[in-house]
Amino acid sequence: MKNDERTSHIPIIILTANSVRENKIEGLQTGADDYLTKPFDLQELRVRVENLINIRKSCKRSSVKVIFC
Repeated sequence: MKNDERTSHIPIIILTANSVRENKIEGLQTGADDYLTKPFDLQELRVRVENLINIRKSCKRSSVKVIFC
């Protein structure tokens, strides 16, 4: 998804029961924007999603490309 221009702007959040540190690092290295383990707090998930969307929106408006855009 991250390599396709049509979908590269879509934030990817991994929600999993797997809390092993190495798997979290691997998920983030493969392009996930965030990684949450179960059980997760719904309010925390909402805030993380809102933050990712706001980052994408500000990158789109900005003429300066930030490293995570």
